Amino acid sequence: MEKDNNIKKKKIKIKANTQIKQRLILKKEFIYKDKVSEPDILILKKIVNKKNIKTKKILSPNVKIASSNVINLNKESKKGITNNILSVSKISKSLGGKPILKNISFSLKHGQILGLLGPNGAGKSTLFNLIVGKIFPDLGQIKLNNESIIHLPIHRRALKGISLLEQHKGLFGNMTAYENLYAILELYIEDKNKIEAKISQLLSYFGLQYLSDVKANNMSGGEYKKISTLQRICNKDIKVLLLDEPMAALDPLSISSIKKFILELRDIGLSVIITDHNFFAIQDILDNCIIIRDGNVMVEGSPKTIMKNEQAIKYYLGTGFKI
Repeated sequence: MEKDNNIKKKKIKIKANTQIKQRLILKKEFIYKDKVSEPDILILKKIVNKKNIKTKKILSPNVKIASSNVINLNKESKKGITNNILSVSKISKSLGGKPILKNISFSLKHGQILGLLGPNGAGKSTLFNLIVGKIFPDLGQIKLNNESIIHLPIHRRALKGISLLEQHKGLFGNMTAYENLYAILELYIEDKNKIEAKISQLLSYFGLQYLSDVKANNMSGGEYKKISTLQRICNKDIKVLLLDEPMAALDPLSISSIKKFILELRDIGLSVIITDHNFFAIQDILDNCIIIRDGNVMVEGSPKTIMKNEQAIKYYLGTGFKI
């Protein structure tokens, strides 16, 4: 009995000496344990109502706040969305003697999601191939951060920060999510511990750590798309991410999950271009969009502008469409 009283007194003493006047409530989806680099460290992915929490007083030395800077965006990329990260000016391209793109111009702002829309065969994939350097235009200019990249080959453009996820390409099927990410990161990082820490950071920030040891062939369509996308942003100087029909062949629940994932990419400062032939599948996450028809820009503007445009309704959305 005497021993129990001492314990009780000790507990009361600790409570009396505690300086914390606020409580930090941790929800399961906001935390993870870094088992690779620091197994005894608890890491918070996010903080709710951050302005109302005095983190220095509340958090113990063994609790860390995970940085949202899971990609290395340079200072130019953090200026805001008033400046263009990518500019395409008067691009024309013919293949096999047939004009595919005719005098195409548009710009992508920092931290923006741009929809590149149009029916099948409109030239969307050709335009992506021109941006990444798979093919070269007959006429026109492409600039990244106001620097011309028109004559650079595909690997040089990748080094400058342009990554493409093609519709039917992605991961090594017999490798796990961890192994697929490791294969790319080891191209940029020599230290194994730093690679493992980066993988842990990427997976945990987006709530995908449960896929670490899952082989790509055993993932769902949505999971496969997410890990494929993370692989593309392993590019250490990533600035612009091109996603070619990321919603293709996915069920409605997976589409919703992928859209939330893309919004998270934008929130950490990435600039994204999405191609799709289905405006309604992605219109709610777009900041701006252009519709291509017969190799020309038919209309450009916000999703609301597109939905009110007579040309867009007649030739793309359908005459039965109503707002």
